[in-house]
Amino acid sequence: MQAVILAAGKGTRLAPLTNAVPKALVDLGGGRTLLEAILEQLPEEADELVFVVGHLQEQIRERFGASWSGRPIRYAVQQPLDGTGTALHAARMMLRGTFLVVNGDDVYAAEDLERLISHPLAILVQATRERLAHTALVSGDGRFLGLESDPPPAQPHVRVCGAYVLDERFFRYPLAAIDVRGRREYSLPHTLVELAKDAPVAAVEATRWLPVGTPEELEAARRMRRKMVDE
Repeated sequence: MQAVILAAGKGTRLAPLTNAVPKALVDLGGGRTLLEAILEQLPEEADELVFVVGHLQEQIRERFGASWSGRPIRYAVQQPLDGTGTALHAARMMLRGTFLVVNGDDVYAAEDLERLISHPLAILVQATRERLAHTALVSGDGRFLGLESDPPPAQPHVRVCGAYVLDERFFRYPLAAIDVRGRREYSLPHTLVELAKDAPVAAVEATRWLPVGTPEELEAARRMRRKMVDE
């Protein structure tokens, strides 16, 4: 199985840290970068890596080269940097069969990714008390049904955790455009909504997951990383 890591973004909310370093190479402590922490949690079945790069990509290429822990690495370049949907399309010609996709700026638990890849199509989600711009809709039998924009505050919210199991069917659907902080982006999960209308997509509940988009989230990820290493 191939694992696609989306690591092209600028990480503007972590500036000035990310002015000189790509977000995927931000230090998580113990000499490990964010990207290395993600790679360490990938299932053994992920025997080939595809990095989608963009911002300061030469640093990622220099650090990882052609392989990591015996797994070959291929590189795809996202241009322009306008969303996760475009990022995945940048790697389209390299992909075959069923593949795992993860964000290059999130911290995952290995057991969650193992459960994710047990399904032919899947999305990782997590219940939250935070109010979200988009909440995932999940059926009683654990299927991903779609995304609701601006859900009511009292309604339970479910976050999309940026990890997916997909296959070539994803590329049959036009990329869905959304507004992200005033700019147009093309969203992988919103595009997946259309696929989910035609094929069952399992919604797998994450036990441990953290995004790393702000300084506060970075510090939380460092704490989570230390806890995972201690265990």
